[in-house]
Amino acid sequence: MLPSGYLEMSRAEYASLDVSTAREVFKACREVLYYFMTHEEVAVSMALLAPVTPADWIMAIVSTKCKCERCGGTGTYCWGGTVNGVPVHSADCARCAGKGVLTFDDMRRGRAYDNYAIARAFNV
Repeated sequence: MLPSGYLEMSRAEYASLDVSTAREVFKACREVLYYFMTHEEVAVSMALLAPVTPADWIMAIVSTKCKCERCGGTGTYCWGGTVNGVPVHSADCARCAGKGVLTFDDMRRGRAYDNYAIARAFNV
């Protein structure tokens, strides 16, 4: 079972978790990344950060960033047609807040919103 408030814990609090709980926290956080990144991209990201302890692994997951798929990393979401190469409609990307890069919190929020929108669409 996951501890209450596990997404807002500090590194010291992650370090104080027993190994089985730390594994569950890591798995839950990794699932958020898998929604936006492939398994290979997550593995490469983890290899670059070279975590050692369970707390390092969790902190590595939480500090991972990826390019926003919605805006293509530009920070500007465009919809509708284009006239002479200029989009008819555009605005700051709501998924990444116009940064072009998704932080862990952006990924978590985007995944939660997608689940909400799907449930709302099917009136669940």
